[in-house]
Amino acid sequence: MTKYAGKIERGFPGSLRVVWITFFLFFSCQSEVSEMIGEDPDLVITSGSEMAVWIQRATANNGSADDFLDGYSCGTVKFPVAVSLNGAVRMINNEGDLSIVKRITEELEIPVTLQFPVTILSKGYTEIRVNSAEEFAMLKEMCTRTPEDRITCVSFQYPLEMLTYNANNQSNGSVTIDDDEDFYKFIDQIGNLHTSINYPLVAKYITGEEVEISTNSEMISVVKEGKNICDSNGG
Repeated sequence: MTKYAGKIERGFPGSLRVVWITFFLFFSCQSEVSEMIGEDPDLVITSGSEMAVWIQRATANNGSADDFLDGYSCGTVKFPVAVSLNGAVRMINNEGDLSIVKRITEELEIPVTLQFPVTILSKGYTEIRVNSAEEFAMLKEMCTRTPEDRITCVSFQYPLEMLTYNANNQSNGSVTIDDDEDFYKFIDQIGNLHTSINYPLVAKYITGEEVEISTNSEMISVVKEGKNICDSNGG
């Protein structure tokens, strides 16, 4: 464990907004038992577990929002980014600007191209520096050979709280998760730490239906249903 062992380090890219409350248990044996996660599969989340995999599939970076701009479904451009809009250079500083540019290209049917260099945020929220159209073409080619496993048809209601446990499965803190990037990175970096979600949490399908989740088994079922919805709608 590197960034979540004992406390959260600050300042890594896309920094997590975290609240770390560290404490030790000096209570009676009965009190200690009440603060232990045990080995209940409907509570514990460990690195590489089925639960961890499904959470990351549901929270990986969704590369579809700017596909009209970059044609790259395996990631998104990092703002700010310069584009050429029918020959005129324009800056896109946020998602609002992105929506405006998309509307212009659709209504006026005019071309838009990226101005290099650009930074791409991968599926796992890592940054990739792209210096030219040729480099970007190579990145796109790699993307076409990578199976798409991001599940975009289900989302979680934030903030939510993750509880953490030491090697003896004793509670030693909590982390506040504010968005998909936080959730993905937290799961990616739990290492040997055990963690659990402070249930209940609420998930929402693209159909508009909301569902309350109270266990890991329910979480996995909800995300799998999100995949089914995506599959039935062609992706």
